[in-house]
Amino acid sequence: MQAKLFRSLRNTSLVAGLIVALPGIYAAPPPTDAFPSFDSYIKISGQAASITGDEAAFQKRLQQPQNGGAGIEDLHYTKDFDKDKTVTFDGRALSGSEDYLAKFNLTKTDFGSFEIGYKRFRTFYDGIGGFFPLNGTWLPLNPENLHVDRGEFWVEGKWNVPNQPALTLRYTNATRTGRKDTTIWGDSDFTGLPNNTPPISQVRKLTPSYRDLNEHHQTLEGTVTHTLGKTTYRLALLGDATNDVDTRYGARFPDEVKRFPTPAATVLVPSANMNNQVKYYQTDGMKTKTFAITGKTETVFSEKITFETGLGYQLLHSEFTGDRPLSTSTPTAVGVVMAPSDNYLNLTGGSKVKIYTGTAALTCKPVTNFSAKLALKGEDEYTKGNGAFTSVTSTVNTTTGAVTIVQAPQSEYSRLKEQSLTPALDLNYSGFKNVALYASGSQRITNGDERYAAPYNPVTTPVAPVANLANNDMSRDNAKYTVGATWRQSLMLTLRGEIFYKDNTNKSIGYGIDQGDYYVLSSQFTGLKLTAMTRLNPTLSFTTRYIFQKGKAQVAGFQPTFPEYDSMDAKNHMISETVDWNPIAQFYTQANVSVVYNVISTIYPRAGVVPASGTNRSFDANNVLHDSDNNYVTASLLAGAVLTKQDDLQFKLTYYRANNYNAALAALTMPYGATAREISITAGIKHQFSKRMLGNAKVGYLDSNNGTTGGNTNFRGPLAYVSLEYAL
Repeated sequence: MQAKLFRSLRNTSLVAGLIVALPGIYAAPPPTDAFPSFDSYIKISGQAASITGDEAAFQKRLQQPQNGGAGIEDLHYTKDFDKDKTVTFDGRALSGSEDYLAKFNLTKTDFGSFEIGYKRFRTFYDGIGGFFPLNGTWLPLNPENLHVDRGEFWVEGKWNVPNQPALTLRYTNATRTGRKDTTIWGDSDFTGLPNNTPPISQVRKLTPSYRDLNEHHQTLEGTVTHTLGKTTYRLALLGDATNDVDTRYGARFPDEVKRFPTPAATVLVPSANMNNQVKYYQTDGMKTKTFAITGKTETVFSEKITFETGLGYQLLHSEFTGDRPLSTSTPTAVGVVMAPSDNYLNLTGGSKVKIYTGTAALTCKPVTNFSAKLALKGEDEYTKGNGAFTSVTSTVNTTTGAVTIVQAPQSEYSRLKEQSLTPALDLNYSGFKNVALYASGSQRITNGDERYAAPYNPVTTPVAPVANLANNDMSRDNAKYTVGATWRQSLMLTLRGEIFYKDNTNKSIGYGIDQGDYYVLSSQFTGLKLTAMTRLNPTLSFTTRYIFQKGKAQVAGFQPTFPEYDSMDAKNHMISETVDWNPIAQFYTQANVSVVYNVISTIYPRAGVVPASGTNRSFDANNVLHDSDNNYVTASLLAGAVLTKQDDLQFKLTYYRANNYNAALAALTMPYGATAREISITAGIKHQFSKRMLGNAKVGYLDSNNGTTGGNTNFRGPLAYVSLEYAL
């Protein structure tokens, strides 16, 4: 039954392996002569797990509920009416993962189609913060389980009559609601470090926070396509609207309050008395409306010459709102007083963006084995925005506990004009025997002018102070070049190689009386990709890949006298091997291994050596900036066998290992490197009960250990999956 050689699998992560192994679909494409394929069917399935450890980490890692789920995994029904009408219905309803789909399609040959549908699915998150290894501080949210539901309704109509313009009209309404974690962590002094040893700070960002999402997105798109003579015309109209209100909840220095009176900075105090607790929530509202129209043409003058053009216009209007109230615990002689403040009370504002785009491309094939495409894209963008809010501050009388609140209205505005030009060239040549060569290159050159006013008080100073105004010349240069070749040496060996280079420079140079910024950011990346596919015989093949990339980044900022200096040096090596072995028609196996070596070097160890001054570059005086490693190994083994004419057996093993966590850095900074080990093993059997019924059962075991979180998110346990597929 398993008579086909299975194609190569490219999944190199544990997550991908488990998703393949557990939801009831084979990790390798099923052979065409294995089991019957039904035109209309219903598939009922269920999954369960018995997990010991962190349930939220399990749900986030595998994207399935810890307490299991069941329902209709797949429903497909199709029926032909007359000779030119087809009705199709697709459905899904899985509890636990809250995965639902209902789609109806009616198609009439040489006329068009109508489709309407709705889908929704759940994404799991965990609300955790950082782990501090010196004293084992661990601060997860309570409850830790978080999730976001994404839904979309759509209706689409197509009219496609021969020799007539083809029309498409589609409307979508998408939502995103729920709670997810965020890495904008709050401060904490519960690190076990003393508060009186400057310049080393005892504060670390490790307190968790989360976002409450309430987002809506609607689009209405219509396209018209028609061919007249040698030219195909396409016109597209787009209307897009969003209405989002997201709120982030967090805290700084939770469960802390300073002593009264405040002791001197040289006095050693307990962690609970080093700072004052600040609780806050930040509301970000955004409404946008976008109108876009694009027109494209493609003219085929001959087999050797094709010419393309395009024009586009986009208009975006946005309105934003916001609020960020804070409540700070402040010690006084009469007790702890709550001092309210607000970074931007009743924020309101908006922006307007206009973008004009033009493109042209010429493709030439002067000879059979050579083609060249020269393209040019020009863009003109104009953006302006403004905002107003009230800044609220408060002072506390430490003797009486009285709170004095001061409100200051603030305004800000900005304007940016940019023009860009992007030439691009693509070349392909296959004139050499068994060899194909290709090359491409593009460079986007952008120039612009920026003017803005930082927040100022329009009441006390009707005309903004000169110090709040800024003028900048903006420029960007983004280039990318690629050269590659494929050589099919024989049926046994195929080689592929590619080299690439990327160069990016961003500048913002202030000018005039109201001189603004001064910074230059640059980066250069080079790399290569090599692939060798070896087929020693019809049953055994190897695929070897090697990817290398190195890059540097430079920065110069704020004072023109400072020269550029390297701020980053990154190197990445990845080598992987895939072995496919299909010795007999009744057995197949595949092994994968991937090794990644990645390091990002910063200005460390210079960080902390040179403090900021009027003539010296400013490095990190607290020595908190260090190099970063991201090295890991993944491996998998897949094997399958035919037991009988009605039974197939499959086995899968996956492995992941990373060891980059350096706890020794905790005394100076937050050790963010990752250390983890994960192993999974699954075995499954597929059985054909009859010509109309198939069954599938799988069992597995997963063991996940996360040293990055001090083992607090470890989990392990057995998993099970069963399904029954019946032809309708």
